[in-house]
Amino acid sequence: MKKLSLLATALLASPVFAATPQDWVTTIDAGTYAGATGTITFNDHGYTGPTGVGAMDFEVTSTKTGNTGFDASRIGQIQHVVTTGPDLLTSDAAATFKGDKVTAPTFTNASMDSQVNFYKWGYTTVAGSTFNNMQIDKAGNYHVAKNDMSFQFYDTFQYHDTTGANPDSTYDSGFNFKPHVLSDAKGWCGSVLTTDPSSLTQMAGQVTFDFAFDVYGGDGGPYPGGSGSTLYDMQIVPGFVMRSYGDYEVNVTAPNNFVQSYSASAVMNNTNPLTGELDPAFQNRVSFLGAGVIPEIVWILDHGLNPDGTRNVEIVTETTEGAVMHYNSFGGYAFLLRADADRTLDFISATGFSDYVGAVPEPETYAMMLAGLGLVGTAYKRKVQANKA
Repeated sequence: MKKLSLLATALLASPVFAATPQDWVTTIDAGTYAGATGTITFNDHGYTGPTGVGAMDFEVTSTKTGNTGFDASRIGQIQHVVTTGPDLLTSDAAATFKGDKVTAPTFTNASMDSQVNFYKWGYTTVAGSTFNNMQIDKAGNYHVAKNDMSFQFYDTFQYHDTTGANPDSTYDSGFNFKPHVLSDAKGWCGSVLTTDPSSLTQMAGQVTFDFAFDVYGGDGGPYPGGSGSTLYDMQIVPGFVMRSYGDYEVNVTAPNNFVQSYSASAVMNNTNPLTGELDPAFQNRVSFLGAGVIPEIVWILDHGLNPDGTRNVEIVTETTEGAVMHYNSFGGYAFLLRADADRTLDFISATGFSDYVGAVPEPETYAMMLAGLGLVGTAYKRKVQANKA
């Protein structure tokens, strides 16, 4: 195989940025969203993925085979991601949250690190949500099976006043949520554009999947029958998109005329959230964002209960045989999810992980790379703990 020039290799090792950042606007129409109106705007920062795919693309066409979408016979790498919870390093502006109980306080100047906006309430994305066996083919297509994605329970808001005027506190919310995934995820990953998928390079990607979240009241467990818990309803969200790059602006007026206004920026992989620069202390640290509005009605096939007690449903069209109408009681409520996580590479193909990088290291080199991958997360945690000391 002819080796690439140093210049060509350097270009392939860098993320691809479009000439001009672009805004992608989703209009929230009252008919679909229970009377809610407004927009959700995503700015892509000019970042594009393999073959120039962007924010509205979820499949890559291979430059080698001409096939479109994930190819299980050409897996180049496998990774997993685990959320870490807040580290108070977010670059997002502080915001005001209201508690979801009548007697709850208002939280001013709240840090937005790993927080979820939902209506006027706030929840914290805690450590332990997992995305396992994230397969990436050599063209850059993602595939993550729904059973390999698991969210933690959302039942608290961890308040940190960025001005220092109020002490840190944890608010025990009245409404609690347990998300669960309804479909496999697909999308694209930018790590195939680098000469090494674990390199200290700005890289990002996105996936889309259907998910639901069960709504509970009280302080019991996340599943039906938990002590003190009451299962109110299941909210179903089709086509949720989770991205690790760009900015979100949510400006949606709820059916009761409450203005839901949120904004957030992703920290690209391997980047220091305070400086915006590549930083070895943040190597294999990722962040991701997603925003949306709960629709009023979704058509589903109900396949009964999963082993964990959640409902196994499939989103379909109204004309699908056996389809039933599901009504979301929180239709028109907007949300914005933030999370930080550690990324670990579990597998790199010895025959090459990418269609775009011409110089493929020898199998022995890959073996050495994999041997060192297990140290990445530990080294990162040691550095963070040292910084906090």
